[in-house]
Amino acid sequence: MQRTEKKGELFKPIGVSGLTVMLWLGFVAASIAIHHDAIASLTFWDPDNAMRLAQVRDLAAGQGWFDTVQYRANPAGGGGLMHWSRFIDVQIVGLTTLLGVFFPAELAERLALALYPPLLVLPLLLLLGRILAMLGDRQVVICGLIIASTTITFLHHFAPMNIDHHNWQILLALTMLWATFNEPSFSAGMIAAFAGTLYVEISIEGLPFLALFGGLFVLDWSRDPSKKSRLVGFSVGLLIVPTLWLLAFRGPSYLIRSYCDSFSLPYLIPIAITALCLLAILANARLSSASPALRLSLGALAGGIGAAVFALFYPACLEGPFGDLEPLVRTYWYDPIQEGRPIWHQDLSMAVVYGAPTIVGLIALGFSLWKSRESDAADDWGRLALIVLVATVLGMLVMRMTAVAHAFMVPAFPVLAMGLWRWSRARLWAWQRIGGSLAFLLAVPIVDVALALVVAGNDAESTARTDQSLCNLSDMSVAMAREPATLLFSSIQITPALLVGTPHSVVTTGHHRNHATMNRVLTAFLSPPPVARPLVVADGAQYLVVCDKELEKLAKARPDGLAAYLLHKKPVDWLAPEARLSTGGFRVYRIDRASNAVQSPNPKAS
Repeated sequence: MQRTEKKGELFKPIGVSGLTVMLWLGFVAASIAIHHDAIASLTFWDPDNAMRLAQVRDLAAGQGWFDTVQYRANPAGGGGLMHWSRFIDVQIVGLTTLLGVFFPAELAERLALALYPPLLVLPLLLLLGRILAMLGDRQVVICGLIIASTTITFLHHFAPMNIDHHNWQILLALTMLWATFNEPSFSAGMIAAFAGTLYVEISIEGLPFLALFGGLFVLDWSRDPSKKSRLVGFSVGLLIVPTLWLLAFRGPSYLIRSYCDSFSLPYLIPIAITALCLLAILANARLSSASPALRLSLGALAGGIGAAVFALFYPACLEGPFGDLEPLVRTYWYDPIQEGRPIWHQDLSMAVVYGAPTIVGLIALGFSLWKSRESDAADDWGRLALIVLVATVLGMLVMRMTAVAHAFMVPAFPVLAMGLWRWSRARLWAWQRIGGSLAFLLAVPIVDVALALVVAGNDAESTARTDQSLCNLSDMSVAMAREPATLLFSSIQITPALLVGTPHSVVTTGHHRNHATMNRVLTAFLSPPPVARPLVVADGAQYLVVCDKELEKLAKARPDGLAAYLLHKKPVDWLAPEARLSTGGFRVYRIDRASNAVQSPNPKAS
């Protein structure tokens, strides 16, 4: 397996540009056709996508660049706190503004939501094309691009309406992978630091990948001192770029304040100290002739010093971004978010759907390592194996990170697929050729997913849907949007859709910085109606709004609670059903605020 392309510039033509563009256009057309109903009805499967649109609209309406508070959530408390970056918001605002030159404002927004995620598939395929060219021949590149353009376990993040940040996480992870395979230059190291720290700025989930690629650069330098320049570039990048990202997207306050859930001082300082230690080590010319073990040990020491600073000076962040969650919030909001849970906490259908391509990908990676053992790409395949193994473990711990692991696996799938195809074509017996062809199909991830859906009873898609998608929120928006703007006491998962589809405000949204108000809302739904009443009326809400599907777990946990009363349509004397505003599993009640005699229980009680 010989490379046909030399390492070079990121978007250097590789002879298959036309195919790349065709595959991209095909994905854009197919994804818009598949999701046209969601585009037309402004329907999101994930509440975070709806919340992103609410943030985008606020930015476009003139809200401050560094002010990410959602003021229509928890208005009594000054607004709902958000930890998201403006990096995504500004792109969607820009695209909407551009399209607004040619189309009416509402249509321009719909087009932006439909086009923005699929547009990112073009740089995705270009990156993968360059990576494939570094690992294999032209046939590997072509086959790999075709496989990449159909691998839905990560491409679903690029579907229309998926405007959250997960697609950019995949793009930035692949950029770091490209820097790993490119010439080990100072600029390659800077690009890796640029992409890795932007990943972390968007989501703290990028930290393990930043550490992984940094460790790989140290390992490369320890084995070959001539690769020092890339590690120098990476270290300089870690010293400079994070501060620039924070100043650009978060503001100066993030350079002096501590947030465990977003890129700020607890992460900035340890990263900078690690970079300084690495630069001090690299500045010692005598280490170039030192043993590989010593260089590797010193590199590990630099990382260890950074980790020690983090643990000693920011111990609260050792619990992660969700350490402050109250027991009710953790049980009824955080734990049910399956994409953030380990694979062993998934429903069988989702575990199989994501597990099947993972297993085949690891087999493909092993075959690729064996196949490349005598080629000039052998070292790069070894690096890829290490990266994929770490990414796979991370994906097992946090299910949504499997998407990055599958993107990293793309180069291995065509090698296995082509090996099986060639083997089958060389067989004399028909049954061998047929068996080899069937095995060839198993090397294509979308085939593995399709088979997994059959094995799992074809219900993985419904399992993946959120509570929000199981209520008729499009019809709800039409009715509720006509009502004068007021405050809604709502079940948590549907609140972003309420913000997007209506002029109303909500008591809270399902975002962890608002855990105190989430705890109060959950306490109300789990309490008997007389006890729940003061919690519901505390902020002056006019309507109580629920999605039946979202109430099921709460009702099962507390059969005498408000959620159970509402789910089973038992009368509550201080709630009046509003049939004209309700539809299907989405129901609206007018709140009688005349009396508030019952004392509120402690909202932090579990």
